Amino acid sequence: MKRRLITLRRIIISGTKDFFRNSWLSIAATAVMMVALIIILSTVVLNVTARNAISELSKNLKVSVYLKDDAPKTDVTKLQRDLTANPYVADVTYVSKDDAQKQFSQSYQNDSKLLEGLALIGGNSLPASLEISVSNLSKIQQIGNIPLQDTYKNVVDSVSLGKTDAKKTIDRAASAQKYITTTSIIAAIIFAVVSMLIIFNTIRMAIFTRAEEIRIMKLIGATPGYIRGPFLIESSIYGVIAGLIATSVVLIAIYSLGGKVSSQAEFSATYNFFTQARVIVAMYFGDMLVGVLVGVISSMLAMEKYLKLKHW
Repeated sequence: MKRRLITLRRIIISGTKDFFRNSWLSIAATAVMMVALIIILSTVVLNVTARNAISELSKNLKVSVYLKDDAPKTDVTKLQRDLTANPYVADVTYVSKDDAQKQFSQSYQNDSKLLEGLALIGGNSLPASLEISVSNLSKIQQIGNIPLQDTYKNVVDSVSLGKTDAKKTIDRAASAQKYITTTSIIAAIIFAVVSMLIIFNTIRMAIFTRAEEIRIMKLIGATPGYIRGPFLIESSIYGVIAGLIATSVVLIAIYSLGGKVSSQAEFSATYNFFTQARVIVAMYFGDMLVGVLVGVISSMLAMEKYLKLKHW
């Protein structure tokens, strides 16, 4: 056990020395990998932000089913039960005439003329309704068609699918999310490939530089694992440093930009999520892990092609 620890220590020291020995190439490889990791992590943050924003905006986009004044209570209960049973319906709330009057007065409390007009015609002129929240916006039309069936013609007076402009805003946000995701993935792949090529060439040059040293190590009985070890350590250092810097950059952006909009409902959930200690730790470890994997794979490809230990 002690011997293995000593061997591991020597491999780590040798790999670290190689990292600093090829300083300019190491900086280039780390920088490109850092850009790739920043794009990857930013994609995750933007997607979570878009999803939370869309979810928050969707809460205000409801299907309103206005009921007839003489609608039998049993039929209203049946309609409410049938709507609740739909898998795309998140919630169904019954709004009485009195509640409708209160909500209207609160919404237009600054419009005195409108309130005076409502008082003249009487508060009971506002119909009772069922307010339906949907779990999938693409199914809102389908949900709106349920109360319009002949089964409920003695209950339902009219159906409103919410504000059209709100739905358009949500649709645009969803489209932007897809565009951002696609573009970010393509950019991340490009930078990851470039990073792998740079690391591949860095390890290749290191192998050529240490060719005589490697040959002597083999002659005196060094195992393939001992020879490969320093190169794997060197490439892993690229990933660790790139992951640390990339995550720090993204977190700085979250705290600086997110702090300014964290009071808004659409962004508060995202800001609170990414500022949790456990999430920050997971971001650091995840980013470093991806960086190490990219570095190790590139290093293994280079060693497979140029070390050719299986022929020694």
